[in-house]
Amino acid sequence: MVRPFDRAWLFLSVLLALVVLASFDVVWLLTDGPMSPPELIFAGIVAVGGTCIGLLALHYWRQRRTVSASTRLAAIVEWCDDAVIGLSLDGVIDSWNPSAERIFGYRAEEIIGRHGSLLLPEDDPERSMGLLPRIAEGEVFQNHEATHVRKDGRLVELSLSISPLKDRIGEIVGIAVVGRDITAQAAEQRMLLEQRQRLARIMETAGDALVSMDEDGAITEWNAAAERTFGWPAAQVIGRPLRDVLIQPQDRAAHDTGFARLLRTRVPTLATGEPIRVVARHRDGRDVPVEMKLWLTEHNGRMEANAFLRDITAQQQMEAERSRYEARLAHMATHDTLTDLPNRALLMDRLTMALNRTRRTGKTVTLLYLDVDRFKEVNDTFGHTIGDQLLTTVASRLRQSVRPSDTVARIGGDEFVILCDDQAKPEDVSVIVARLTSTVSRPIVLPTCVLNPEISIGHANSGDQPTADELVQAADEAMYQHKRGRRAAVPTG
Repeated sequence: MVRPFDRAWLFLSVLLALVVLASFDVVWLLTDGPMSPPELIFAGIVAVGGTCIGLLALHYWRQRRTVSASTRLAAIVEWCDDAVIGLSLDGVIDSWNPSAERIFGYRAEEIIGRHGSLLLPEDDPERSMGLLPRIAEGEVFQNHEATHVRKDGRLVELSLSISPLKDRIGEIVGIAVVGRDITAQAAEQRMLLEQRQRLARIMETAGDALVSMDEDGAITEWNAAAERTFGWPAAQVIGRPLRDVLIQPQDRAAHDTGFARLLRTRVPTLATGEPIRVVARHRDGRDVPVEMKLWLTEHNGRMEANAFLRDITAQQQMEAERSRYEARLAHMATHDTLTDLPNRALLMDRLTMALNRTRRTGKTVTLLYLDVDRFKEVNDTFGHTIGDQLLTTVASRLRQSVRPSDTVARIGGDEFVILCDDQAKPEDVSVIVARLTSTVSRPIVLPTCVLNPEISIGHANSGDQPTADELVQAADEAMYQHKRGRRAAVPTG
């Protein structure tokens, strides 16, 4: 493309040529014939003079244009926010704009003529000066980041554009450096990098397993705790589908459904802020109960699901043990330690509830009160161990002789109480008493002796006694009325 200035130059050249020709034509016409030597000299003077005048005008025009362009370029350099520095090919500073003064703290008269290595840290003076030979060969560097030193000794980070300067014939005569102060940005980037590195160290050394999954369901994060918890090295699981690594086969369909809903809604149903308990899969196929806390992140428009997983196998074992212990304590609070029958407290609770029901149903509650005859003689003769065996055997036989809905309780010593709830007919009590007496009275064969237990039984019905305490007292009195000279055990020698 022909520039406007080139078009003007072409136009003036043609115009000068026409002037020369016109000069000869004028002289030819004036002489009206062939020109004499003086006339030729005159025509030549006219032509040369016109040409010189034109060339002088053209030179003035071009010089003015060059000065104007230089003035504009100088103004741009003067007001540029970036440092603009000129260097000789051997690195000596020969130009220095106001932004360079602001960035480095040196005035132009202080720095021009000095070597550019003055602006570099002492521990690495060749960091940027080493590029000079390459630039002298015509190489250009863009966005070259380097650390420089201000006049006051503070370090400044610059992003440099370095290029060779050429003269009109294309020879490299110097070096142009444009530097942008990126100290604040570099500090921020270092801070972000340090934060990421610190976070990575925390995640890697965390006691809980950290597992992340991208939108395709592939594992993207797997820390050392995840390796310990699930048995998989990170190198073998990164990029693999999480469902194939951590989800048991029978749970994968539910996992796929939940993950599809998560992609659609971007709302995790499990991200409640509180840990939840799920079952994961170990490398060897066994279940790993874990406590999981889930959250979502988004990067470049893509979602990532992240979870902390804590192995709670030992915790669940402790909780199960504690539950068993608490259940045992509760059982001990309501049951006899020797026979494991309900104690007085549990009996009275059940008796009170049964009496309350009778007021609604109209049915009868029967309470049987019994003790083992001559139990003290057995203890005195054979010892408390044999006495305990007698009581546990009697307790077992009493349980076998009543309905599952009835309650057999030991309320102290050799005394037992049987609660027969919803007793339909009072005459059935005699059948129950006969069955109890027959069952309990069978001989008990022990390594050191044979016992022939006998029991005394009394009973009372709810229709006669309004409260639980009164019913127990009435049954107790009835038992003593029937107790006459029975022996709890007879030694056989």
